[in-house]
Amino acid sequence: MRAILASLCILQIAALEYTPEALKDEIHDLPGLPADVNFKMFSGYIDLTPLGQRPKSKEIFYWFVEAQKDPDNAPLVFWTNGGPGCSGLAGFLTEMGPFKVGFDGKNLVHNPYAWNKIANMIFVEQPAGVGFSPAGENPKYSDENSANDNRHFIMKFYDRYPALKTHDFYLSSESYGGHYLPTLGKVLVEQGGVPSFKGIMVGNPLTYMPYRDHGFYGTCWGHQLLPKPLWDAYVEHDCAKLKNPSAQTPDECWSVTNAMHRILSGLDPYALDFPTCVGGGAATGQHERLAILKTIARATKQPEQKYQPCSEDLTTHYLNLKEVKAAIHARDFTWQLCSGEVNYLYNPHDTHAPMMPLWKFLIEHASLNLMIFSGDDDSICATLGSQQFIWDLGYETDEAKNWAPWKVDDEIAGYWTEFKVPAGGKFAFVTVHGAGHMVPSTQPKSGLAIFEKFLKRTVGKTTLATM
Repeated sequence: MRAILASLCILQIAALEYTPEALKDEIHDLPGLPADVNFKMFSGYIDLTPLGQRPKSKEIFYWFVEAQKDPDNAPLVFWTNGGPGCSGLAGFLTEMGPFKVGFDGKNLVHNPYAWNKIANMIFVEQPAGVGFSPAGENPKYSDENSANDNRHFIMKFYDRYPALKTHDFYLSSESYGGHYLPTLGKVLVEQGGVPSFKGIMVGNPLTYMPYRDHGFYGTCWGHQLLPKPLWDAYVEHDCAKLKNPSAQTPDECWSVTNAMHRILSGLDPYALDFPTCVGGGAATGQHERLAILKTIARATKQPEQKYQPCSEDLTTHYLNLKEVKAAIHARDFTWQLCSGEVNYLYNPHDTHAPMMPLWKFLIEHASLNLMIFSGDDDSICATLGSQQFIWDLGYETDEAKNWAPWKVDDEIAGYWTEFKVPAGGKFAFVTVHGAGHMVPSTQPKSGLAIFEKFLKRTVGKTTLATM
């Protein structure tokens, strides 16, 4: 009995402590919440308004959830979605958050593969102008501006939640996160302020547009969704070798790729072998799929957790309920999963820029845990394109783990490659078999498994500036 009481006292002492400012953001009465939730949630705004602008005109909205197990010691993970211009709340309610929106669009159901089972999670709506985050005056969108704002957000988040400052800190994202995260990671390494920064995990990243383009067409051909004569024409005209995005595309390649798009128009390029949403109609804004398609144009094993192709529509409906906005302390904006305006205004030079130099900087100048994972059923930022990027970096593989199968429930869940890298860090490329662009929504069990494996990897001390 004494031992039990002692352990209870330890647990009570170990509970996270929150500042009065943080407690103002605590969520107490979320509509549709299941009755048996055993962790705390907080949501609200971090003010990033520059001097001279109207007060609180530029803010970042966040939703923080404690880890379901041992939040006092669990790592802290920053999650943002891609786009550019898509909301981190998409990840929260359609991918790896603790809940999914039910079929009625009003109630929440537990996600058995939530990442906050093992980590404290911050879901962030950035850059300002996305979701519930007001944009400020005359916003200018670029990778550099996003990185600086995100670092500013992290510093102010720590001011509000100082108890989390010593927790191992990770960045995670997908898609255009292939730009957001290495740019932010470089800023954190160079400017410091986060001595607990341990690593980056990004899924199906956009790293270089020519690799993305070839990955798209090559993956669709590999899935036998295109006729051989059309693919032969693509190869004959060297369409895959157009590595300068500003170069004029030969008429023959335009003709071939346009014919390919007509054939593929009825499929979901983000999850080729999964059903599309039919008759959803709840969403009022741009989908993440549409956002990245615009960017490009400008240049299951779990029976208890079946894939929901209309999850984005259900999420849009739920987050636009007035009672939900009030409960999460959000402004009464019309919430959209992605901002068409942010996507349109985003610096096109940045969206076409190669990310290889940034990844090489992180690999060679900081002792970080770095992982790129890729669902092999995605054609938008396909595994084929990611492999071009990964292998062109030029690092030797660790022969003990060179395209080695990794398993979930004794079945192959994909293939894992470790690379020999300097600076005492780790760098891995991992495929997730049968997963689409959003791995946690299409293969949630594998998504959680790879997240857990990532967090268990240890690295040496990071080369960061002191606080």
